[in-house]
Amino acid sequence: MKKILVIDGNSIINRAFYGIRPLTTKSGKHTNAIYGMINIISKQIKAISPDYAAVAFDLKAPTFRHEMYEHYKEGRHPTPPELLSQFADAKECLSLMGIHVMELEGYEADDIQGTVASLAHTASEPCESYILSGDRDLLQLIDDKITVLLATNNDTLTFRSEQFTEKYGILPSQFVDMKALMGDSSDNIPGVMGVGEKTAATLIRKFGSLDGIYESIEDKEISKGVREKLIRDKDNAYLSQRLAKINVEAPIKESLEDLAYTGPDKAALRHKFVELELISFISKFGLDKLDTEKKAEECIPACEACFNETDAATLSNTLGKRFAVELYGDKLYFCNKMKENLVFSGNFSEVFDLFKGAEVICYDAKALIHELEKSGYSPDASTRFLDLMIYAYVLNPGGGASTVESLSSTFLGIDTEGKRPSPKILFDLEAPMREKIENDGLLAVLDELELPLIPILAEIES
Repeated sequence: MKKILVIDGNSIINRAFYGIRPLTTKSGKHTNAIYGMINIISKQIKAISPDYAAVAFDLKAPTFRHEMYEHYKEGRHPTPPELLSQFADAKECLSLMGIHVMELEGYEADDIQGTVASLAHTASEPCESYILSGDRDLLQLIDDKITVLLATNNDTLTFRSEQFTEKYGILPSQFVDMKALMGDSSDNIPGVMGVGEKTAATLIRKFGSLDGIYESIEDKEISKGVREKLIRDKDNAYLSQRLAKINVEAPIKESLEDLAYTGPDKAALRHKFVELELISFISKFGLDKLDTEKKAEECIPACEACFNETDAATLSNTLGKRFAVELYGDKLYFCNKMKENLVFSGNFSEVFDLFKGAEVICYDAKALIHELEKSGYSPDASTRFLDLMIYAYVLNPGGGASTVESLSSTFLGIDTEGKRPSPKILFDLEAPMREKIENDGLLAVLDELELPLIPILAEIES
């Protein structure tokens, strides 16, 4: 049987925002709602394995309900700016995850969800829908083909007809009439003043519907006080019924096949997670081994034999003044902008001049300097060591020690485990890491403080 997953975007991102401690990028961009939302949704995608997936969001513009009742949703607190700022990135993440983002002017996200979920009834082959939301309003949509996954503070509860009836004592189809009586303060739906959930449920169980209640308004089982309230607020009861009922025939342009779920755009999603500094998601979504075999063939020499043995003179004529170097064993491995892979195994003193006036991309520059010192090397003031270990520290000073493997996974989407030496990886890492540092406003910290300290600290250690 085919499965449709429909997600209440506004509800889930709100719940995530208030349920996850504040998180920000180094530049101050808030990400806690995005982080929590992705966790909630990805868990359900894994559990359900949908064939179709959509997420619905509200637009700021008024809906048909506002035209029906000008006070609809009046009095709501404005969305906190820390949450509002996360919506655009959240929608982009969801889209890159393969979930179709839907909005419709004049209608609420609930109407989109109801319409998409109802496609299960008209699908050309057996189909069932799952609605993921933290809003109990969606429970009215439950039927033999629609299940609601209700996100709560502690867990996500599965509501089918039997679970709903067990909790509320009525059928899902009667939920709208129950809300018509009890109202809903969160949406400013008036209901019948003085009638709460317990009384509303009792009336619905006895008389079946809102119409049934008013047709039997003189029934002796309706107390005098309740009868007076029902008569007084009859217009509000029917208005509330119309406001509470989800429109399952919203004029969406998408067909069911348009909402096919084919999985994430892995490369773009990895890039987005790096941008948002949601690094844990890279391994969680399997993006750390993205196109590993293909990229490894293109980017990483498979063995030491892939490097061309060369002498100091050839290196001097070939490398230029910007190159990556890696000390591996007792040899120096080089890569330049032409992506030539060269190895030198002579006396290191023969290549000291290569470093003068050069930008030297490496990992753990102090360790490299100390090894060269054994052959008589003394750092020259004209040498600029672009130490990627320091780049990683600037980006995440509290994140613990990084490795070339973790950095290549995060910034290049390549699994380099066991593939050393790899100066080409070092060369390719420098640009995206520098771009990230610049975007975070930390370039001055790197270039004016951290990198100039490298030879000074190396000398102190020596």
